[in-house]
Amino acid sequence: MALSVILPTEPMVVNAIKMYIYGDPSMGKSTLGMTAKNALIIDADKGTYRVGALRRSPVQEANSWAQVISLTEEDLIPFETIVIDTIGRLLELTKQDVGKNKANTKRDGSLMLHAHGIANNTFQTFVNRMISYGKNVVFLAHATEDKDDDIVINRPDLAGKNRQEVYRLSDCMAYFTYERDATGKQKRLLKFGHGEKYHSKDCAGLETVEVPDLADNPTFLGDLIEGIKAHLNTLTPAQKLHVEQEQTWINWQKLCNEAKYASEFNTLTADLANHTSHPQYKNMWSCLKHCAKELNLIYDQNSKRWNETEAAQCLLNLLSWIQKQTPCTVYQCKSLTYLALSSKEGSP
Repeated sequence: MALSVILPTEPMVVNAIKMYIYGDPSMGKSTLGMTAKNALIIDADKGTYRVGALRRSPVQEANSWAQVISLTEEDLIPFETIVIDTIGRLLELTKQDVGKNKANTKRDGSLMLHAHGIANNTFQTFVNRMISYGKNVVFLAHATEDKDDDIVINRPDLAGKNRQEVYRLSDCMAYFTYERDATGKQKRLLKFGHGEKYHSKDCAGLETVEVPDLADNPTFLGDLIEGIKAHLNTLTPAQKLHVEQEQTWINWQKLCNEAKYASEFNTLTADLANHTSHPQYKNMWSCLKHCAKELNLIYDQNSKRWNETEAAQCLLNLLSWIQKQTPCTVYQCKSLTYLALSSKEGSP
């Protein structure tokens, strides 16, 4: 079979994209999702009933991961867009399914470290299957707030590793929010462009897009997606890669500056392995180290992990005192230390 080679100077055809939209409750995320072209809503959050009269799209309720993974290409023939509402809840269903295998859980029922990887891979495989069917995929998520000194930063309400995986998986990401213009009129906006107070990813130079009254604009999101695909189809592979790398570098700096705990820096360190070919790879590692050391964290070369040494020492001192006051064995004391440090660092 002859090769069908696309040269670096030639555009690559993009038939389907992955869009990530997050915002506060009652922003109208579900209503927005229903303005995508021929959309199927995967309702994991059980909230589409609130859309009311603007419910334009069929809904597949997701009570379990099995209901979602069983969707076939034939089932999806009538649809052009799969809207996941919300991605946070669907990821929880994925983890619950993985947790049915006792080899993937701890004694308390929580997932073991390797099982989180299985859940992420399972979800990514599903999304990639949708793309292979030629379906656009829209991730809807709730927003949450972090504080960086006096700045309030809005980001998707997902755990660290999941948040980074979905960001990498997505072609573009927007913060859905309200703002008032110079006249005091309140507008709803999708913020794709870079901003200090929110996370975003702009693959098509959209910057900020105003969301109109969706009652009068039933194809708004579908039209927006088609516009993004049209733009991407004008880019060569080299140009697409440049845009992606630029967005990744911007987001990486934001993540490093927002991280506060060793567990977050350990997640970032593990994620860095996915960026070894990035032209800013060395700067990404330097940025991570700088931010970690600003918080007095120490990097252990043997374990390849960051440690909160001052907090750890305080815990060790406390447990040493407890051992002197109670008949606590050395083994029990070490176990308590491990549990305390694990709790301090947070789950992976």
